[in-house]
Amino acid sequence: MPENPNSNKNLTAQDSELEAIANICNGDAYAFRALFKSYYQPLVAHARRYVRDAQTSEDIVCDVFLKIWQEREKLEIKVSVKAYLYRMVRNHSLNYLKIKKPDLVDDFSLNLSVSGSAADDRVNLNEMTKHIQEAIAELPERSRSVFTMHRYDNLKYSEIAKILNIAEGTVETHMVRSLKFLRKRLAFLLSIVTVFIKM
Repeated sequence: MPENPNSNKNLTAQDSELEAIANICNGDAYAFRALFKSYYQPLVAHARRYVRDAQTSEDIVCDVFLKIWQEREKLEIKVSVKAYLYRMVRNHSLNYLKIKKPDLVDDFSLNLSVSGSAADDRVNLNEMTKHIQEAIAELPERSRSVFTMHRYDNLKYSEIAKILNIAEGTVETHMVRSLKFLRKRLAFLLSIVTVFIKM
């Protein structure tokens, strides 16, 4: 099937993304495919922060894109396509947890790279990971969301603000409070996790 020459495949600029959304609203399957390819993997990673399961994360993202296509005629995105998609995936993930795994709504996974293969190293890493997970789980829900999006999804404050529908200054406040809490809570591990929680 030939490519649609009118479809904008470059989804890196905000104007291009909004143009792609306009095309999708008009039923342009090529623009939809380009949007899907651009965001599928990062959105799956974002969902996995919440649901902690690869297949479920993929299903959630596919459901989000399916909903976008099915409701394309009513689609309204005026500012940030990225923020809109991340917000949808976040909401779908939380809804999944509330229904399927309510015990995990307030828990988030933490992935750390393992260096070395000695048994003692693995034990120490597992213990450190446990302490960090527990500390992050103790953060208030909004602060935890901000911290997770910034540290694990590498989102900017401005992007997080759009996703959570809060002021950018509020995002910064949540990060400052979270880092202050984590430094205090993990003081006994400070020599190990300084890089992890640095500003």
